[in-house]
Amino acid sequence: MKYLLYQIVFALLITIKITAQDTCLQNANNPNNRVISQIVGNENIDREYILILPQNYNTNTPTPLIINMHGFGDCATDYAESIGDFYNFNALANDQNIIVAYPQAAYRPEKEDNYWEPGDNGMDDIYENDVYFIEELIADVRSEFNINQDMIYACGYSNGGMMAYSLACNRSNLFSAIGIMSGTMLEENCSIQSSIPIINFHGIADGVLPYEGSQWYQSVEEVMSFWLDQNNIPESSQHSTQLNNGNVTLDEYYGGSQNSCMKLYTIYEEFDKPGDHVWFSEEINGITPNEIMWNFFKENCASISTTDESNKASTILYPNPVKDQLEIKNAAGQKYFLHNIDGRLLLKGNIESNLKTINLADMQNGIYTIQIGKQTNRILKID
Repeated sequence: MKYLLYQIVFALLITIKITAQDTCLQNANNPNNRVISQIVGNENIDREYILILPQNYNTNTPTPLIINMHGFGDCATDYAESIGDFYNFNALANDQNIIVAYPQAAYRPEKEDNYWEPGDNGMDDIYENDVYFIEELIADVRSEFNINQDMIYACGYSNGGMMAYSLACNRSNLFSAIGIMSGTMLEENCSIQSSIPIINFHGIADGVLPYEGSQWYQSVEEVMSFWLDQNNIPESSQHSTQLNNGNVTLDEYYGGSQNSCMKLYTIYEEFDKPGDHVWFSEEINGITPNEIMWNFFKENCASISTTDESNKASTILYPNPVKDQLEIKNAAGQKYFLHNIDGRLLLKGNIESNLKTINLADMQNGIYTIQIGKQTNRILKID
C-alpha cells in the first residue's frame, strides 16, 4: 500500500508543471501580485505578474501600459524593486501616469530556472507559450483598468529583451513600440502584422550578450539590420550623434513603413567603466535612459520622422560598428585623425569630398577615436 502511494505521488510530481511561484515565493507576499489561472486538461496553471498603478490613476482616463520583463533567473518582485524602485522606473511611471506590469517568467525544468522562451508555438497555454501569456496578461489588465489601446509598450532586460523582440515579431499589432536593455533577438522568422518602432541600449563590453555577437547570439548590428528590413527603413536614413563626451553613440533611423523608426544607443562607457550587461541608468546628455525610452514610446517617431537642414549638414560616420570600410559624410574640406584607445595616432588625412571612405579592414578589433575638425567620435571595429 505504501509503495502504491509513493507511485501515485511520483506520478503527480512528474505531470504537474512547475510554475514560477514555486521558486519566487516572494511574489505571493507582494501586495501588487496578481495571478492568471488557466485549466489545461485536468491541470490548473498559474502565472503571476506585479502590477504598479500610478497614484493619480483615473478610471475615466485611458492610461498607457508598459510590460517590463526581467532577465534570466530573476523574480518579478525582485525585478520590480531593482528596476522599478532603485532605478526609478516606477517613479517615472508615476509622474507620467503610466501603469507598469512586471510579469514573471515560468520555471523551466530543462534549465532549472525561470526564463522566457521567445517564439509563438500557437498553443493557447500560458505556461507553454510565453507570447500567449503576455497577451492574456494584457487582457487581464484591460478587464479591470482603463488602458489606452494606442499606448501599450513592451520592454525588457537581457532575456526579457529577447522576449520583447519576440512580442514585436509575433504580436506587433498589440504594441506601439518596444524597448531593449542589453538584449538580443533569438528568432529569425517573424509573423509581423505591422511595423513597430524599436529603441535599443547596448554596451560594447557586454560579456553575456556580446555587442559583436557570438556563436550563440546575433550581434547588435545583425538585429538592427533585421528590423530595418522588417520596418522598411532605409539604411541611408541613419543619423549618428556623439553624446556624453563620446561615451555614447546614438544612431537614429527613420522613414519606415507606417512612419516607423529605430534608435540605437551604443554605450561605450557608463560610470567610468566600459558599457556592460546592465539596465543602463547614467544620464545621457542630462536625461536618464528610462526617460529616453519613455520619450521614444510616447513620441511615436515624431522626433525623427523628418530631419532639418542642420541634421542633414552634420558629419555622419557609417557604419558604426565597422568591419572594414568606414564612410564619412558631410565633412568635405576637413582633416581626420584616427587614434587607438591609448591615444596613439594611427591614420590621418584630408577629406576632399562629401563622401570619404577609410579602409579599416586591417585594424585590430576594438575601440578607436576619430577626430574630424572639432568633433571627436568613438567607433567600434569588429570582424
